[in-house]
Amino acid sequence: MIKKTLSLTLLSTALFSIASVANASITLKVADNHWATHPTVVAMKEMGKALEKETHGEVKIQVFSDSVLGTEKEAIDQMKMGILDIVRASPITLESYNKTYGLLTLPYLFNDREDMYSAMNKIKDELYVETEKNGFRAIAWNEAGSRSFYNSKRPIYTPEDLKGLKIRVPNSRSFIETIQLLGATPTPLPFGEIYTGLQQGIVDGAEGVHTLLTEAKHGEVAKYFSFDEHFMVPDMVVISNRSWKKLTPQQQQIITKLSEQYTQRVAELEQEKSQRLLDLAKTELHVKFNQVDKKPFKALVEPMYVKARKNPRIAYYLNKIESK
Repeated sequence: MIKKTLSLTLLSTALFSIASVANASITLKVADNHWATHPTVVAMKEMGKALEKETHGEVKIQVFSDSVLGTEKEAIDQMKMGILDIVRASPITLESYNKTYGLLTLPYLFNDREDMYSAMNKIKDELYVETEKNGFRAIAWNEAGSRSFYNSKRPIYTPEDLKGLKIRVPNSRSFIETIQLLGATPTPLPFGEIYTGLQQGIVDGAEGVHTLLTEAKHGEVAKYFSFDEHFMVPDMVVISNRSWKKLTPQQQQIITKLSEQYTQRVAELEQEKSQRLLDLAKTELHVKFNQVDKKPFKALVEPMYVKARKNPRIAYYLNKIESK
């Protein structure tokens, strides 16, 4: 009921804005389903303050966090209807609107964090406009951590170590296929059931960012974390074509500049949080961490790349990423 009321209120505001004079101030409504203190929300609010200052109050940002407007998909649908202007979303969600975003859900796409930044800088400008035909475009991206394996049985050094393990995964095609190819048994389970699932032996492990060990207390029931970093999926910040076009060229330039700063700011906040929570997991939860050689893991998921390259746009971006 709360979400419906908020959406109706925003729709009324959007309709009023359309009827307003062209040179009136613009408030861009942003949906981010992360909690209020999450790096992406903090960075977006900081961007909003800078945007208001640089446009002399002509353009402002209002952020709706904590999933108050629904799921990422629901928020994007509201954006396409003109209720919202901007949404931070995962490529997993965006893939349902444009298959090209399946590129970013491929396992072991990036070798490490530095490689991800290098690759995204190569492709982002073209990738941003891929969805214009779908009613929106991207204006920024941000790192969202790297997903690795953690479990209650043993450290994972090679794909052999995954055999026989039931690994919790989100109900996502690419996640399920990846775990199957690596030799484990994928077990779709709601996020909120991971802790009890590990505790009761419904699953032996899960995959995700290491901050879940402390933030979700998974480190209480899973003592082995192996940095294979099978998924390093960056988030995208998208704006509707309608909202983008109502901005002046100068305002668009300012947002483009500030979006680069947003990416950098999220990186700073994520790294600070990552190191702090890693230390806590080691000292307070006594989780054992280990690094792995990713090559044998990546070799096993090659069939996913063969399939992905059948999409000409994904093949194009893969070639750009792999070019030196």
